Amino acid sequence: MKRSTPRMLLAALALSGAAACSGSTAHDGPGSVDDPDDPGPEVQCAPGATAPGPTPRLTRLTHAQYDNSIRDLFGKDMRASASFLADPAFEGFDNNAKGLTVSDRLARDYRRAAETIAADAVADQAVLGNILPCAPEGDGAACARQLIEELGKRVYRRPLSAEQAEAYAAAYARGDGLFESGTPFEQGIRHVIEVMLQSPHFLYRVELSEELDSEQIIPLDGYEVATRLSYLLWNSLPDDALLAAAAGGALGTPEGIEAEARRMLADRKAVSALDDFHRQWLHMSGYADLTKDPALYEGFDASVSSAMLAETQEFIRHVILEMEGDYRTLMTAPVGFVNDKLAPIYGVEGSFTSELVETPLDPAERAGLLTQAGFLSSHAFFDKTSPIHRGVFIQRQILCADLPDPPANINTELPPIQGEIRTTRDQVEAHTSPESCNFCHSKINPPGFAFEHFDAVGRYREGEDGEPIDATGTMKIGDAEVRFDGAVELATQLAESPVAERCYLTNWYRYGNARQLSREDACTIEELDAKLSASGYNIKELLVALTQTRTFRYRAVEEVDQ
Repeated sequence: MKRSTPRMLLAALALSGAAACSGSTAHDGPGSVDDPDDPGPEVQCAPGATAPGPTPRLTRLTHAQYDNSIRDLFGKDMRASASFLADPAFEGFDNNAKGLTVSDRLARDYRRAAETIAADAVADQAVLGNILPCAPEGDGAACARQLIEELGKRVYRRPLSAEQAEAYAAAYARGDGLFESGTPFEQGIRHVIEVMLQSPHFLYRVELSEELDSEQIIPLDGYEVATRLSYLLWNSLPDDALLAAAAGGALGTPEGIEAEARRMLADRKAVSALDDFHRQWLHMSGYADLTKDPALYEGFDASVSSAMLAETQEFIRHVILEMEGDYRTLMTAPVGFVNDKLAPIYGVEGSFTSELVETPLDPAERAGLLTQAGFLSSHAFFDKTSPIHRGVFIQRQILCADLPDPPANINTELPPIQGEIRTTRDQVEAHTSPESCNFCHSKINPPGFAFEHFDAVGRYREGEDGEPIDATGTMKIGDAEVRFDGAVELATQLAESPVAERCYLTNWYRYGNARQLSREDACTIEELDAKLSASGYNIKELLVALTQTRTFRYRAVEEVDQ
């Protein structure tokens, strides 16, 4: 085995166009899928000296990052990735470098998208005005070179090398006559943009630093730190201010990185990363296009499920960016964003329109994310609730419990309502009572039953078909046994649980580093958890804290086969 070098990486990137991007080379370190809460005997956590986890040197942009980057480059939201095959989800997130390969089809999609974007950029005077730093004179070569330097710096997220700038100048010269319309200058610029947007330096986040420091780890250069910052906090490329900070050396210290992180979190562009993380963590794709039994839930259609999705997004933005709230607030705030479609579900009165309006909800019935209509409706059946689906979500997503999938060909049909079986809870308890089911369902059922006061669309109810609701339960959260009566009490217990807080942090850590966990990460997560617990688990502070870790500012030595 030997270390990879910039020369080796550049050789992999030497081919022009997206065809060079045949795949992402995520490095899976030893123990990369092991329990992060069990550092193992080979990992010793020393405060302030945690080792960075194994981070890949090439990470393809997700489709969301691609679209955001195009928008910020050209000042126009083009949504070019709409025709791409969806990014694969790997261990819960679609930004995991291990899954972000480039197939032949995606390479062709990149080429077509680059051609379309370049044509649009030249034809649209507003877009052209956004990227042109000068007015072309003579043959336009001088202005083209200036555009190459300035646009290239943003596309590559670092200044172009002299060799790269010359290659693009040559591409500009070849552009005249390639297209059916446009002046020679416009055709040259169009060709330059086509080539830039197919470069692996745009399609991948590329880290070339390799010099070891005294601790035998690799400090990232300012531009690499800027790129990590921008894709963590904005899900897009660095702006001019961040590139200037990189050029001036301001990102060489934790303090400089923190200053930029706080500036970026105050920018509206922070919404994109917040939306993307929570959409995946909460499985919010399931909120859209829900269908319910029209005989039971009259008027439930796509506009209702769309409102559910929009409400949860707005609530998260409100808590984190406007309230500057903490994890507890996210889990317990009795606030909704309600419109005319959601008001009947929440039982609130008023003159609502299609616009979402911040609305106080009954604190005896509602508390944070888990009592919102979107979560409740998406974790229910067509015509009834599903305690099992709701309970599995709590264990896996909120508590990071390792639950196995159910056995293949298991009978999922609940026993009918008859005799002693009068409620959904009775059905589930009877169905999961065999000893072979108990190991998992003793964990799944109790939190699922806590939500039985909410029907299949999230309306609060006191009873089910004339029978009283039993929403009580007891469950283990870490080493603590907690008791609750209903979803509000359970949400409060989860909001105060160190296990749930750490799970939320762990999910952000995995998302923010675009990879699965390694054993080395256990120490970093331990330090972050201690710091955030002491400060109340403020979510903005969590994001800033991620940028202060050695894993964020350094890279471990990557080994490659000889």
